[in-house]
Amino acid sequence: MVEYQTPYEIISDFVNLIEKERIRQNLRQQDLYKASGMSSTAYANFLKKKTTSFENVIKLLHTLNMTANIEGLLKSERYTSINEIRQVQKKSVKKRVRKDT
Repeated sequence: MVEYQTPYEIISDFVNLIEKERIRQNLRQQDLYKASGMSSTAYANFLKKKTTSFENVIKLLHTLNMTANIEGLLKSERYTSINEIRQVQKKSVKKRVRKDT
């Protein structure tokens, strides 16, 4: 579950996902990072140090035709009015209950 993972573990999962897809598509690492517009250093850091910009992750997903993987990130609830948003906010506010001892 992602909520229990560190940022390093999450990006490590992205590295594994992207590398598996790169291999499945029979692409060399050089072909992938060049097609995505990344430098060799940026791609090497992504693989080894698990560091890169979010933009680079998006570029890699685009290059590998994996944009469906980011659909969930962009999905947001649709509201028809500001009042509807306020109603949702009111419902989500938790009230403290004091226990008498």
